[in-house]
Amino acid sequence: MTMPAERPGRVIWRNGTFMPWDDAVVHVNAVGHASVSAAFEGVHSYWSPDRSQLLGFRFRDHMRRLVDSLRMSRLQPAFDADELTAAAAELLSRVSVPGRDVYVRPWGFAVGLHREQMVPAGTPAEVVIDSWDFTSKLGRGTTCTLAVSSWPRTNANASPATMKVFSNYHNGRLGTIDARSRGADWPVFVNGNGEVTESSGACLAVVSDGVLSTPDLASGVLDSITRRTVLRLAAEAGVETLTRRIERTELYLADEVFLMGTAAEILPAVEIDGISVGDGHRAGPITRQLEELYHQVVRGAVTSYEEWLTPIKTGA
Repeated sequence: MTMPAERPGRVIWRNGTFMPWDDAVVHVNAVGHASVSAAFEGVHSYWSPDRSQLLGFRFRDHMRRLVDSLRMSRLQPAFDADELTAAAAELLSRVSVPGRDVYVRPWGFAVGLHREQMVPAGTPAEVVIDSWDFTSKLGRGTTCTLAVSSWPRTNANASPATMKVFSNYHNGRLGTIDARSRGADWPVFVNGNGEVTESSGACLAVVSDGVLSTPDLASGVLDSITRRTVLRLAAEAGVETLTRRIERTELYLADEVFLMGTAAEILPAVEIDGISVGDGHRAGPITRQLEELYHQVVRGAVTSYEEWLTPIKTGA
């Protein structure tokens, strides 16, 4: 799930130092930044009109997953999740503008000149945090169409889905090209058993007879932080939730289908492989309920989820 590159931040955080955007460069032979082992996160921060403050959403959870992905790639970051959370908050205090939402991308890669992609285990990791403005789709009635990809999901036994590394997203790129060549917005991947997994950069949920189901982790999906968020919000709103194996045919029979992720937010699907979902025009009632609740939570209008929010001091 891609994000438009809107107004970039004027400053980047790199290994504990804040520097101008134009100075954050690497040598062409330092291919660690484009390596198969490079890991990243996408994190949103939302402006709260009620508080007149920018709020980072689940910053620490994302930073913890970044550190875990780097460790699984056998790279050694010099910063822990708490330090990276504080760095992201400080970066936003320097670059954000009141009233604007900001997308944050922390990522890590092998330090130094590495002309080959096979970076040795134990290599120190360089960590960078950059940011840019984004326009949220929440509350705008945005929908999408989906197509089951001719490219299967990469086998989790070959490349674990729990690692949020750039190399895992080439599968998503191929699937997206395939979906758009067929007139759809985004792909849906099935695994080697023909079971539904996720889209490119977003997880997926189906709603049938009032029950919300999403593929379990053993299906080969990322342990998405947005997925965790939605499952908790749904359960606490009284919606029955299940994590389980989902067959492809269930997509065509579901009452509602939606994508969820940092970039996708809550994105209702109205068509899959040319078959209408619901009325084929707008989100179903449970999707709308969850989108509205998610929107309230990320903007700090629901006080029972304060542990997910990192207040940002803007205009520093």
